[in-house]
Amino acid sequence: MKARPGALWFCLFVISPLLAQESPTIRVTTEEVAFHVRFTDRSGKSVDVQPDEIKIFEDGEEQKLRRLFKGGEPFDVALLLDVSPSTVDIQQGIRDRSIDFVAQMPEMNRMLLVSFDDEIYIDCDWTPDLQKVMDTIEELRTNEKGGTALYDAVCLAAQKKFTRKTPRKAMIVYTDGIDHNSDFSRKESIELIEESGILMFPIQYDSREYYKTMRTRNDPDYDPRTGRRYPDRTGRNPRDPRGRHPDDDDEEPLPNPDPIPGTGAPTIGGIMIGGGRTERERETYKAQQMYKSAKDYLSELAQVSGGRYFETPGISALEIAYSKIIDELSDVYTVTYVPTRKHKDGKFHRVKIDVVREGVAVVSTRAGYWAK
Repeated sequence: MKARPGALWFCLFVISPLLAQESPTIRVTTEEVAFHVRFTDRSGKSVDVQPDEIKIFEDGEEQKLRRLFKGGEPFDVALLLDVSPSTVDIQQGIRDRSIDFVAQMPEMNRMLLVSFDDEIYIDCDWTPDLQKVMDTIEELRTNEKGGTALYDAVCLAAQKKFTRKTPRKAMIVYTDGIDHNSDFSRKESIELIEESGILMFPIQYDSREYYKTMRTRNDPDYDPRTGRRYPDRTGRNPRDPRGRHPDDDDEEPLPNPDPIPGTGAPTIGGIMIGGGRTERERETYKAQQMYKSAKDYLSELAQVSGGRYFETPGISALEIAYSKIIDELSDVYTVTYVPTRKHKDGKFHRVKIDVVREGVAVVSTRAGYWAK
């Protein structure tokens, strides 16, 4: 896919030189530490708190609150949309629901729109003009060839685009979570987000059907009913001395205590526990494993940032996820402080945020930060 208007400078002058170098060193250095939190009552409803009600402890030592941003105050929000080949069947739904999401965004927020396949595109740079973002989303199209540079998209957006000195920053990533072409590693992307203070909202779409059929969908000899190839176009299997039709298969079925429909392969918790005998079973197994690994990665991104992971089995669920993210951004507070011990020791420092008011709990925050 060619670089879209407004994105070419980024592809040429940021991505290409960076990726041509040796593996980049990730460092986020700042004196002020930021944590995104929600304060709720016993029913889970968000409540308002005052600065003198908040207590901050780093490695057990109390810290002094520096700044408190209440729910509803502006965010810098980056929206990253996967436009790799696995989105080809849902691209219109992605556009429609993403436009609706931006339309609901409070006008005080600034937004950045990034799309990615095997390259990263800055489609709409930081702007408070939400209509401009919506118009740009309408022009996005899926690349039907190529890979997915997810880790690069997350890292480069975090490093190169979140440059404004504000602790109120969030990144929403709609993707299946499967990476093919990145120079950054999975581990590096997680560490960078953990250090950056960016609140992450990964939304995962289900691409298992795409990957299950990716290698066979264009094969005229592939029988989708059985997951086998039959070079004899009459429908008979020339490798079988009896010339049986696929439907005449009389083999004993695999053990099937909890089958994936149509595969006959055993599963535990919906994940196949073997490679399977047929091509379809093997591809289903691979797709399941890829999806599970991607889910683990996206869940960890959310966890280390204090954000939230969303799983969307169908495109209609994207609207629900977007709606919940709007609510999260409206409710979340941002608490900042400067550590009394200004150390850059490369160690992880545990942080606990409490509220002194009876019946109020602190939720949705990360466990600490790396002092680098």
